[in-house]
Amino acid sequence: AISTLRKMLKDSTKSPEFVKTVPKRGYQLICSVERLSPFSTDSNTDVEETASEHEAPAVELEASDTPPTEIVTDTTADLEPQVEPTKTQPKPASNTINWLPRVIIFLSLLLPVCVLLFTNPAESQFRQIGEYQNVPVMTPVNHPQINNWLPSIEQCIERYVKHHAEDSLPVEVIATG
Repeated sequence: AISTLRKMLKDSTKSPEFVKTVPKRGYQLICSVERLSPFSTDSNTDVEETASEHEAPAVELEASDTPPTEIVTDTTADLEPQVEPTKTQPKPASNTINWLPRVIIFLSLLLPVCVLLFTNPAESQFRQIGEYQNVPVMTPVNHPQINNWLPSIEQCIERYVKHHAEDSLPVEVIATG
């Protein structure tokens, strides 16, 4: 609203003649203002001359025979139709903006499900490197040798079997190192 007023008054923001910006407060009117009666034609002529001196359009200062309340009513009647189309137009834009995040979320949830359903994991192949307490010890085929760890693995299996004698024994041990 202030920028529109400044455009109509041809007022600069750097060296204002009519409206001054007050930091953290708002705006201040710095020009002189005269009160006019709507029925006086002489004062309207003076106002038009003053307006032409400042090169501002005199749209609101035209002579009229209607009381000021009707002018205000006409102004609000003019503003209402302008406001309604503005409210109507953003709704389709908000709908377009609204569906985009939903589609992105849907695809981000669908992608991992598709990967899990339609891909098979590569099955690992193992080789047996030992057997302790009837529990085979396996290692992946493409894994380097872990022969130095065999005594530790054997000790681990024996302690597990000793402490968990009541529970079931492990089916196999896969050592990766």
